[in-house]
Amino acid sequence: MSNGKGSASPSEMDPQDLPNVPAFQDEFTRDFLQSTKPVREGFYPLEAKSGKFTMDFPGDMNIVERSYNKSSKNDSEFLTISHTDESLDVFTNIQLKYYGFMSDVESTKDGLSAKRNKELQFQSKNTEFKGQNIEVADYSSGHFPGFATLIWNDNDENIQIFTDMTCSEDIDTDNCSKLVESEKERILIIFQSIKLSLSKNK
Repeated sequence: MSNGKGSASPSEMDPQDLPNVPAFQDEFTRDFLQSTKPVREGFYPLEAKSGKFTMDFPGDMNIVERSYNKSSKNDSEFLTISHTDESLDVFTNIQLKYYGFMSDVESTKDGLSAKRNKELQFQSKNTEFKGQNIEVADYSSGHFPGFATLIWNDNDENIQIFTDMTCSEDIDTDNCSKLVESEKERILIIFQSIKLSLSKNK
């Protein structure tokens, strides 16, 4: 993904010249970001280190360096994406795993269910990319809501995601539910922006 001729990538810029948001102020996260120009308000273009996917990355979140992992063959990559401000009404933590191989879709869904110790009910969501699919399953439980996401394409590339949200202790259950729904919609827009490298635009 190009910034345009002659323009420096965010990782090469003086931190003082970067947007004043957590994603750019964190050196590790900044290295994934392709431009300081937002793709839409609050979101910036990210390319995975493996080169295997791109996404719109939220400016208010970081990639956690200590849990990052990528295979030498670039056929797997693991990112933890998290808010940095733990005083938020809803704190979100995302575990995203890319794989360049997949046995079959149903077995992969079964594997995601096994990791949550419950049978997940996946529902299809819209995608902008040809030959690519996205399905989502809730596993909400009281004050600790979350959902699983599976993205895959016709070339057996896939991304498996677990998103966990935690409401602040001073927020009651009803308000927590409303805030979580709003946050989930925001996160789903991020996931729907993910484009696997071998997928095509419709």
